[in-house]
Amino acid sequence: MKEEFDVGKKIKKLRTRKGMPAKQLANEAEISFGMLSQLEKGSTQGSVETLRKIAKVLDITLAHLFTDEEDANYIKNIEDESFYVVRKDKRKKISFPDPLYNCELLLPDLQGEVELLQVNLEPFRITDAIIPHTKAGEECDFVLDGEIIVTLGEKEFFLKKGDCIRFDPEIPHKIENRSENKASYLSIITPVSF
Repeated sequence: MKEEFDVGKKIKKLRTRKGMPAKQLANEAEISFGMLSQLEKGSTQGSVETLRKIAKVLDITLAHLFTDEEDANYIKNIEDESFYVVRKDKRKKISFPDPLYNCELLLPDLQGEVELLQVNLEPFRITDAIIPHTKAGEECDFVLDGEIIVTLGEKEFFLKKGDCIRFDPEIPHKIENRSENKASYLSIITPVSF
């Protein structure tokens, strides 16, 4: 991931390519026109939830917003280990405007059928948004450290280190760390939602 990568420019490029006016995208993503305008100008980065809503309307994965199209169109070389193996010190970090939430990609890329991430939540990472983020498939979250709370619709599940949950990611949901300690979990999702 390049530091200078501009998500706002990518959103504008994809929206324009679809011939979609900014107001239409804002309305369908249920965000304000002002927020979309700030995103596209680069004056704000937007929350993960906001970016997921935009990606859903644009019919792309969240990861697509953070991927250079040139990087996505490569030819695999069996001699190049980086196409198959991710070394611990070489994980791609996916950072978001939310400083209490970050992910590490545990696969070489998001071009396959499954998404595998280590999600790290800082203490008191709480969110109001509860949204679905992919069509069909499954999500499994395995707690590596700390405690998380997974809310599916109106039901809360408290998970500790070693616990695992599986659910349909179309169910509106959110994952929080309401404790004073860091938490991390493995997130396995199919099809790829990022």
